[in-house]
Amino acid sequence: MPLDIKLNIRTTEDCRNLVIEDITGDFNQSVNPGGWGDPNQSPELGLEVVDVFVTAYHFIDDQQYTTSFQIVDSLYYIDSPVKGNIKGFKISVPADVISTYIANQINFEPSVNLPDSYNTSQETIEDNIYQVVVRLKINNSSSIISSSHSYSSTCNMRKRVDKLLTSINLDCETCDKSDLDKAILAKSILEGLENK
Repeated sequence: MPLDIKLNIRTTEDCRNLVIEDITGDFNQSVNPGGWGDPNQSPELGLEVVDVFVTAYHFIDDQQYTTSFQIVDSLYYIDSPVKGNIKGFKISVPADVISTYIANQINFEPSVNLPDSYNTSQETIEDNIYQVVVRLKINNSSSIISSSHSYSSTCNMRKRVDKLLTSINLDCETCDKSDLDKAILAKSILEGLENK
């Protein structure tokens, strides 16, 4: 079986970066036949061989967009646990870089106009669906392409729900309980999105 690149996609806890991490692991005939190492691809490669492609399914002013882009400067955002070895690589792309790529790609489309309200230097990763594919350029004639991995970001929503939950005064016996009901409903919806 050839190398089967496995990825973990998430946001940082502060919602400021989209993290794409290799979790392929080492080759093992019985438990990980698609892992790194003989007879599959050796991980002893430079970080420059990693290309990242992202498709964002997002909304701007209540209009849905599907925007695909390549992170062409991924070398600025990639790290690896061992020098000269890409096994376990981690790419952490800042929110403003992603929002700039999205804006540039939308502006590139001849029949689509980027709404003026879109912030091209966002501080946090938008709560959207992100689909990621990684390509390893082994040499001039060979590439290994991962399967598509999807991630539904709910980081900002989680922060808002947590803030709502911590703002409720549970000791107040004469207070209106509608805030508590709203918070419980918001938490239930969030958990449903995260556990799908």
